[in-house]
Amino acid sequence: MASILDQLDRLGEQHPHKLLYSYLDLNGNTLECYSYASFLKRTKAIAGHLLKDGCFAAEDRVLLAYPPGLEMICAFFGCVRAGLIPVPVYPPSSRGFQSALYKMVHIAKDCQASGILTSADYHASLKTNLTRSGVSASGVDVDYISGLPWIVTEKFVDPISDELFFGTSKILFLQYTSGSTMDPKGVMVTHENILQTCPLVIDHPDPVVVSWLPQYHDMGLIGCYLYPALRGGTTYGFSSMDFIQRPILWFDTITTYRATATAAPNFAYDYCLRAGRLSKESLEGCDLSSLRVLMCAAEPVKPDTFTRFLEKFQSCGLKSESFYAAFGLAENTLAVSLGGRNIVSVNKRALALGKARMTTEVSEIDGATQIVSCGTPLAGIDVKIVDPEQHVALDLGHIGEIWIAGSGKCLGYWNNPELTLKQFRARLVDDSPYDDGYLRTGDMGFFHDGELYVCGRIKDMIILRGQNYYPQDIENVVERASGIIRNNCVAAFQIHEDSEPALAIVAEVKNPKILPDARKIAAAIRSYLNVEVALITFIAPRAIPRTSSGKIMRHKTKHMWLEGEFTVLSEFSREKDAGCSESDSDVKSSFDELKARYNLTGMETYNLVEAGLDSLDLVVFMHELKELLKEKGADMLARQVDIGVIQQVSVADLFQLAQQLEHAPEEALVQLRHSIGAFRDEQRRAEKEMMSNDRNLIFAPPVPAPLPELPVPNHVLLTGGTGFIGPFLMKSLLEQTRAKIYVLVRASDDDQGRQRLRAAMESMGPCPARLMQMFEARVIPICGDLGQPMLGLTQDVWDFLASEMDTVFHNGATVNYLFNYDRMRDANVMGTNEVLRLAFEGRSKEFNYVSTTFVFGWAVKSVLYETDFNKNMELLDFGYSQSKWVAEQVVADARNRGLSTRIFRPALVSPSVTGGGNNFDIAVRLVAFMVNHGIGVDALNQVSFVPADIVANNIVAISTTPGTANKTYHVVRDDYANMLDITGLITKSTGRQFEIFSISEFVPELIRRCRKEDLLFPLLDFLVGSVDNISAMEFKRYDSSTYQEARDASTWGIADPSLEDTVDGILKFMHRKGIISVAARESSTVPSLAEPLAFTDA
Repeated sequence: MASILDQLDRLGEQHPHKLLYSYLDLNGNTLECYSYASFLKRTKAIAGHLLKDGCFAAEDRVLLAYPPGLEMICAFFGCVRAGLIPVPVYPPSSRGFQSALYKMVHIAKDCQASGILTSADYHASLKTNLTRSGVSASGVDVDYISGLPWIVTEKFVDPISDELFFGTSKILFLQYTSGSTMDPKGVMVTHENILQTCPLVIDHPDPVVVSWLPQYHDMGLIGCYLYPALRGGTTYGFSSMDFIQRPILWFDTITTYRATATAAPNFAYDYCLRAGRLSKESLEGCDLSSLRVLMCAAEPVKPDTFTRFLEKFQSCGLKSESFYAAFGLAENTLAVSLGGRNIVSVNKRALALGKARMTTEVSEIDGATQIVSCGTPLAGIDVKIVDPEQHVALDLGHIGEIWIAGSGKCLGYWNNPELTLKQFRARLVDDSPYDDGYLRTGDMGFFHDGELYVCGRIKDMIILRGQNYYPQDIENVVERASGIIRNNCVAAFQIHEDSEPALAIVAEVKNPKILPDARKIAAAIRSYLNVEVALITFIAPRAIPRTSSGKIMRHKTKHMWLEGEFTVLSEFSREKDAGCSESDSDVKSSFDELKARYNLTGMETYNLVEAGLDSLDLVVFMHELKELLKEKGADMLARQVDIGVIQQVSVADLFQLAQQLEHAPEEALVQLRHSIGAFRDEQRRAEKEMMSNDRNLIFAPPVPAPLPELPVPNHVLLTGGTGFIGPFLMKSLLEQTRAKIYVLVRASDDDQGRQRLRAAMESMGPCPARLMQMFEARVIPICGDLGQPMLGLTQDVWDFLASEMDTVFHNGATVNYLFNYDRMRDANVMGTNEVLRLAFEGRSKEFNYVSTTFVFGWAVKSVLYETDFNKNMELLDFGYSQSKWVAEQVVADARNRGLSTRIFRPALVSPSVTGGGNNFDIAVRLVAFMVNHGIGVDALNQVSFVPADIVANNIVAISTTPGTANKTYHVVRDDYANMLDITGLITKSTGRQFEIFSISEFVPELIRRCRKEDLLFPLLDFLVGSVDNISAMEFKRYDSSTYQEARDASTWGIADPSLEDTVDGILKFMHRKGIISVAARESSTVPSLAEPLAFTDA
């Protein structure tokens, strides 16, 4: 039996190091990637682990529930290789949670799933959403999927013997049909289907594909991940949310990687044409000339959009022959016809009578409608236009149902033989030339000049933004949402609102004097089906037209509504409702600017992070909400609203809360208190559980061979080379050793990686020629990613590093004081695990880990010793401290298992004594704010500024000193200093005067003065929320005796510079970066950093 694995394995042998998949972030940086060889190795590892414990039998169905990324694709092929049948599903998240959960439960039951493959972060977020949404009481059988084994695949990296594999199944996977139906059907897609249609859809070898389409959807999975792999190509992917937030990313990626193929539904092309989406400046470097395929599919193609898009982007090199419409469906392995470029005008009256009569008119006023061609059928696919009632093939010019036969037709629907016979085995009255009959598509269309035109659905399908919604599902939700609507007396249909498809509902009420709450019904539809309703009309009983058998006549209902034939009792309009809401307020909402910037309606069911808000705007929103709470006299509640709450609550709930605070504040405050309390309890519980589970190595390491007492490093691996300390570590390693330095860097290729590292070196200030010569000769970029399995490396690169490196400096981490543990976990915890895995493999290595004193959280001990580890996780309440604590625990576990390690804990790392670096950490932001506003604080807390060049120099110096292994070092100042000392030295050096406040007075002053343009503003809530903890630590001190002893024992060790020199370095840095105001500069006598910064060339 032919298998797609045979083809993929052959390609892996032919070009093992060629890039197969790359996944990008919002800015186009590589998040994760696989070559053909590393992908094959990874999928074999997953396959082996799935079968190792005997949980599955051959051809078991396994759900794939993953957030966007490459792990789902790895799991897909892992299942196939193991002889299992993968079943991709949309992973329920805070966006449309209940709707997606209903589908997931149904699919699990329908296919009799034996397990669910997922990622650790998604599994944790699902449990949080279940708790928050209270779904268990809403009729969803959550227990069914909760009872299945949930298997996290990220940890499956080590290979397992192939002998366990069952061999591939005839069924490649189950593709459950998209749409809103509560009963999606599982299409059985075979290996043969994919192998037969692949060369027909992608007609050129070595394609380069760019895709943001969902990977659980057939066009995304088959068209953009399976087909390119089988043609020896490369796919660059990113998430749909990233496209919505930043559509230029689509075009930038095509331009950068010279893509040859990409695809999207009509709404995406229309979205890119909207005013403000793509500026003229952003398109200046756009080059689409490499595209051979720019396909528009998955929903009806609007002629106006098709024409305008081509006209706009021809100036960017888009060729008219490359841009075309297509027709396909999951039941026929994605594609039926391709290459539609023509637009015809059809007489509307004839169209209604089932005739396709061409006309020269183009206006609807003149009785014409325009339709875009879907091209010609693929080779080997027979398409017939058939009378859907009589099953007779129709002559040219007639409109009928599109029937299909050929190699692309799938086996049928899983576990549904009756519907399979009806849909997949349809036969013509005059007999069929195909033994297994035709596939009925349910779409109406006609042929003209050999090309297929699709003009509608037999059923009353509603298609919004590329998603299919069955009217009966919407109608059921409406009936359940209100007990005063008559059963089976609701009609849902599609209308056009400002030329865009929209949802309208007509509903009969039981009593004309008692009307339902339309907003509640709209909210129910949004929650269950993740779709917005444009209009709800309530009418009297027995007004909706029906057939003789009692079925609702939706088209007739729509016609009567359009003609105004109903007596309307009440009507809810999305546009009118939004207008009323705005007019009800004397001033525009303080959140309107945010809505406009991110194209939010305020009714989205996903959270602000998923909506694409950056850290600054999250803080802006939180600040405005806090101010609103204070206006209502809820100061204590305002203090409880933090960034964690803002990151988790849905957009709709937040904006509804803001509106309630205006009109029903008492009710809103009670609801918010309850929600915050429940959320905090659940968040603390979930985070603590996750941290406890993560605190040990996720793999079983081999016992490392003993190291010599003082190994001379010859080959060093450095992570975090482009961070703040990273360039100074490179410099110190170049100066103190003769080693070659291999630096892990996120980049698409070695040239880009070297450019990033060179820019990092230059951030320190002008470098002497000798240092840059050493850099060019001894620093080697390694393209990878801390957040990915195997650090995103190919197997060859991994094996080379494992066998050649003798020393590791793990400095890389994500630093963010606003994100929670879950957001920081991949890079800071899982990344540390992967670097340690590399350290254990191959030759024995020294492992030097750059931690932080933040691992102590807000500890209130009088002295924190270097032997302390905060083993009970005390007072760790923000993601950075939590993730660094867990990472340090993992390093300690590696130490206990025989790895030679050192842990360095810097406190507050400041710019170099010459003002070099690129540090906008919390300390620099706070000092800049104090200088700009002329205020200071008399707190006695220890302020341990150590310049980055000194920190890096001494870390490297200690690492090459005998007797220093397996110890922990507090990299802090020898002498105590506080913030009064800092401001006093700034006054002495610059003349800048400060008004000094006690810490209790300083915080209100901070809040009063801080503006959005201040660097400190994004961290304002973090500081304000932490003030009590900071006050409690006033007398806490760090012991650093082990650090001082090791530093002083090294010939390379450098003692602390004076506090004056340290503060001067901070001031020079702030001048150079322009982060202190003109007034502050005028009072300063520190040299402008237009004057050069230089290293001592010694």
